[in-house]
Amino acid sequence: MTIEQRLDQLEKRNKRLTVALTMMAVVMCAVVTMAATGDKVGDFDTVRAKNIFVENAVMAQSVAVISGENKLAVSLGVAGDGNGTVTTYETNSSELFGEILVDLTASPNGGLVEIFNSAGEDVVQMYADDSGNGVVGAYNRKGIGRTLQPGP
Repeated sequence: MTIEQRLDQLEKRNKRLTVALTMMAVVMCAVVTMAATGDKVGDFDTVRAKNIFVENAVMAQSVAVISGENKLAVSLGVAGDGNGTVTTYETNSSELFGEILVDLTASPNGGLVEIFNSAGEDVVQMYADDSGNGVVGAYNRKGIGRTLQPGP
């Protein structure tokens, strides 16, 4: 398998993960919206769904999705620079917060996607460079790899 085929495979996998995370966020919003439509007045103290419980919150800077083992699986939130971020975590860890597996966030030039291996090492990056071009990089565990950049 060539490097281009591997990068294509990684791009497809990343696109599927991004779509899955987006769909999960949309479904969560839909569940909360459907639960809130029961009361036509619009004033309520608690919104309950099968697996979501929100208490005394009007707006939040982060939303955490917890696995059945009470471990952080996905977080939707605001990074220190004020940009939104979606992060998925390993849930096989003995810790509450496992290693980060995928991080989707914003950078000053556009979107940034980072994929980490199970040891927490950054092995794939996709982002927009200073010129607005897309850059894709794949690296081994030692940080050695290649970066695919647009050009002639």
